[in-house]
Amino acid sequence: MPRRRIAQRLVETLLPAVLVASGVVHSALARGDLLPDKDSCVLKIGPEIIYFAGYQPGAAQQKKFCEDAPQSGETIFVFDYAAPELREMKAGFRILLPSETSEDEPSSESATVAALPPQIYPKGTFSFAHVFAQPGDFVGVVTIDGAAGEHWTARFPFSVGKRRFEISPYYLIGAAGLLAFVLFVSSRSKPAGVRR
Repeated sequence: MPRRRIAQRLVETLLPAVLVASGVVHSALARGDLLPDKDSCVLKIGPEIIYFAGYQPGAAQQKKFCEDAPQSGETIFVFDYAAPELREMKAGFRILLPSETSEDEPSSESATVAALPPQIYPKGTFSFAHVFAQPGDFVGVVTIDGAAGEHWTARFPFSVGKRRFEISPYYLIGAAGLLAFVLFVSSRSKPAGVRR
């Protein structure tokens, strides 16, 4: 079989695997109860969902983010209810340090960086602003409490001013192409006695 055909078959075999792997990696990047949903971020809380977005008014790009704020400074968290029933329930939001993010209330109180006390938001949206003095890792906690005894909690880790390593599908495709090239070159450089 000619060497070009071997390299072509290798690329044809690896390319679909790389594309599938990039989809799996992308879906695995969601952290906690926060899930990407097209152009929105969705927070799964109990049986309901809340749309979430973060903004940094002073940032040069001023793009919304889901999990990682690009820099320290003023950060605004915005939550929008998807279900009208949530408008009759109390919602609260806390920012915790990640080292003490247990379900135990006393320890999470000591780890609280900032908090928005639970209250009812009849318009179905609420926001919270906090100034992060320095970069770091944090955990956002949203709680919903209903009149019928419902108590739902959603947690999501996020960072401020730190870049997280994400595997882009382009990197995976490039790695597959590089592997095919290396295999092709190595098959050409074998001594004449080794070739078939």
